[in-house]
Amino acid sequence: MNDEALDVIEVRAGRAYYIFGGVFAANDGYYAEIHEQKNGRIRRVARSLGLPSREVAVAWMKSQDCFAHAA
Repeated sequence: MNDEALDVIEVRAGRAYYIFGGVFAANDGYYAEIHEQKNGRIRRVARSLGLPSREVAVAWMKSQDCFAHAA
């Protein structure tokens, strides 16, 4: 598995609050993760299961509520 994101999307929700996500390659396809950074701490808020393509992984990331509300 590759630890470097293939695609990264950042949504700035406020001065001390960020939402960002990345698409990663896996052995059987791709997966996406969404993280939030608040007060200097980063936590993962969502992770997809295996997805068939990078485009589908980016679409999954953009469709999540935490991304939509932060934009």
